[in-house]
Amino acid sequence: MNTKRLAVGLIIVGSLALGSRAAPAESQTNIAPQAERILSAACQYLAEAPHFSLTAEIWREHVTASGQKLQFSRTLTMEVKRPNRLHLELASPHSQRGFWYDGKSLTILDRQPGLFSMAAMPGTLDAMIDKAHDDLGIDLPLIDLAVSDPYKNATAKVAKGTYYGLSPVLGASCHHLAFTQDNVDWQVWIQDGPQPLIRRLVITHKNEAGGPEFTAFITEWNFTERIADSDFVFEPPRGATEIEMHSDPAQANEGKHGKPLATPKSK
Repeated sequence: MNTKRLAVGLIIVGSLALGSRAAPAESQTNIAPQAERILSAACQYLAEAPHFSLTAEIWREHVTASGQKLQFSRTLTMEVKRPNRLHLELASPHSQRGFWYDGKSLTILDRQPGLFSMAAMPGTLDAMIDKAHDDLGIDLPLIDLAVSDPYKNATAKVAKGTYYGLSPVLGASCHHLAFTQDNVDWQVWIQDGPQPLIRRLVITHKNEAGGPEFTAFITEWNFTERIADSDFVFEPPRGATEIEMHSDPAQANEGKHGKPLATPKSK
């Protein structure tokens, strides 16, 4: 029988992916004190939250061979329960995918063809994120918001950070910060006031042709509503087929066109 596999390499393009998951952070002497203080407060607020959920609209640019820039959008919902629970949903006109991490395994469901795949994972969010990235090529959008030390992760490769004052985002007054790295430049807008919430993020991939950008508007945060453990447990939909998961860089363009990532699991 033919083997069906879920090729996960780069199916989730446009992650935060700012820091290094291998190299430790170094002293950031070129980050402006106000930028450092505001980003640190936002990251600490996230790190200290035992659970949170968010809704975001994410945009990814694709640069054609002629140099034309095209933008494609998706909606994202994420539920996090520390230290080892994650549920994430990605939806666009072309694809709907769900992701569940229960502290033991990561499950990916491709809803339109009704295919799902599971992979064993270590017992913490940080370790799961590393293994999914290193072994399977999976970078979930905004997943770096769920790590245990968001500030260290975000600034590990930063060469310079600048503060640009207050700007409105989604009706909220936000601090505008900008950071430079070797491979990317990135900007973040953090809500002013007692809740330093990240409201907008822009990443420019400056080493890629045309400098494509990833943009996220986080439209809703929730730190108060308790999240049931059952939300992180995958229940296969009726008629869904389990398939094997593997990393396949040849499928990198799938994220651009929304084609099914499937090929039947051997019995």
